[in-house]
Amino acid sequence: MESNGVSLTSSSSSSAAGIWSKVKRFITIEPVIIFYIFGVVCGTAFKVFEYEKACVTKLGADLRVCAYFVELEDDDICSEPDDTNRTLVGVDNFTEFRNLVCDAQQQSTNAVVFLNSYRSIIVGIVQAVVLLFAGSWSDRVGLRKPCILVPIAADIVAFGVYILSAVFMREIPLEVAGIVPNLINAFSGGVPLVVTGIYSYLTVCTDEKDRTFRFACTAVVYATVPIVANFFSGHLFKYLGFIKLCTLCMITDSIGLLYGLFVLKEPVDTSTSTPTVSNEVEVKSTKPTLHQLFDIGLVVDCVKVFLKKRDFNCRNILYLTLLAYFINYGALGDAESAAILAYSQFSWITNLGTWISYDLLTTMLGTLLAMGVLSKRLGVSDAMICVFSVCFSLVGKPIMAIAVSTVKPYLYYVATSIDVFEGSKMIAIRSIVSKLVGQDEIDSAQVAIYPTIYSTVYLKSQSFFVGSVFLLSEAFLLVSLGIYVALFLMSRRSEYDKNRAQSSTKQGIDNPALKRERGTSSEVK
Repeated sequence: MESNGVSLTSSSSSSAAGIWSKVKRFITIEPVIIFYIFGVVCGTAFKVFEYEKACVTKLGADLRVCAYFVELEDDDICSEPDDTNRTLVGVDNFTEFRNLVCDAQQQSTNAVVFLNSYRSIIVGIVQAVVLLFAGSWSDRVGLRKPCILVPIAADIVAFGVYILSAVFMREIPLEVAGIVPNLINAFSGGVPLVVTGIYSYLTVCTDEKDRTFRFACTAVVYATVPIVANFFSGHLFKYLGFIKLCTLCMITDSIGLLYGLFVLKEPVDTSTSTPTVSNEVEVKSTKPTLHQLFDIGLVVDCVKVFLKKRDFNCRNILYLTLLAYFINYGALGDAESAAILAYSQFSWITNLGTWISYDLLTTMLGTLLAMGVLSKRLGVSDAMICVFSVCFSLVGKPIMAIAVSTVKPYLYYVATSIDVFEGSKMIAIRSIVSKLVGQDEIDSAQVAIYPTIYSTVYLKSQSFFVGSVFLLSEAFLLVSLGIYVALFLMSRRSEYDKNRAQSSTKQGIDNPALKRERGTSSEVK
């Protein structure tokens, strides 16, 4: 009996040890993701801080007037009638104080909108250039950790700038507090470079049979953390205050950075065999240098991907796909404006984080449904998935316009519940590009098409219709819908031509595309 008990205990302990070893083997990059992405918990705080900063520096208002913005969610004094008989502790004239708060909120919102109108362009261009060089540089020199750790270090510095801006509330202007931290993150590559580095890291260090599982685990972590963090963002901001919340995010970033520096190892490509002498020489010749980082050849390689001639009308399909990508991103540009309008029209702070979490959750579920059922099970084409997604967005945008115009916050949730397939467009477009571009060209294409255009100037017409921003998105969506329909028809035609060429080859008839290539080569000779 004792021997059986000992054997059972030893077998259970060995199985537990085996499970733990597997967990240790698979969990490598995930702690970095969790600690870094946790920084989105400051998202709501950043928005409110910019409004207060604009109130103090642009309007020169009293600090108490600007600080009352946070209280408007629970005590909306702006909606009270002029003849109300109320008092506030420390306020001599309630009516005058209320008018100051309400006017300051509207004017500070306009100041932040104006800041966004040029901040997005500056930050977007800088980040596009950095991503264009950094991604290809990482592939050439074989280093993945810099793509992950440099943006985290920059994020810590950016939080430090925010804290200084909050301490010196009147001395540091809105432009410095609003642009410098974003520029620091942009010069480091920011979240896009971290995501690129993470998936590149996993691709190199994971066996091919385990990659799908690892990518799925990473995607779940990357999608879940922002949902949870945004939900608590407003509550933590009200409880801790701006400076303490930024300090908390600095601590989590620092933990992620230290883990990446001392625990996370530079990945070794599992698909390569023992290096030969020639390989060693090649590795030595590709030591990371500053010249390699800013090599103009990286840009040339990206351009060549799109200029390369392709058979069966694939190049035109690629161009149309890129056009659809950027037009679609223009339609997504109302996300920042939606948050601004939720704050100015509904006085949302804690509710803003809750709504963003709900939006992220429904988008994730809708994307899983579109990719898992429509694409995988039913075999719906990528272009048709885009059409399907746009149709739902076309219904949701006018509802959001009505919500802010009639001040009905619940309609925000209704619109979000309808537009659940919003995220599937981007995945489907990337899938189309991957099928048109060779495997060795995909990375260059992704760097070039990464979103850099942010449309945050839609509030120009707020004086006559505050919800017009969503109607502009509607116009973008209508244009993209026409492009997606054209893509669907062109893709079907291209697939038909490919199948016809393959069947002709099997029957001993020359492939028309190959025949054209041979004719061209003979003419050159």
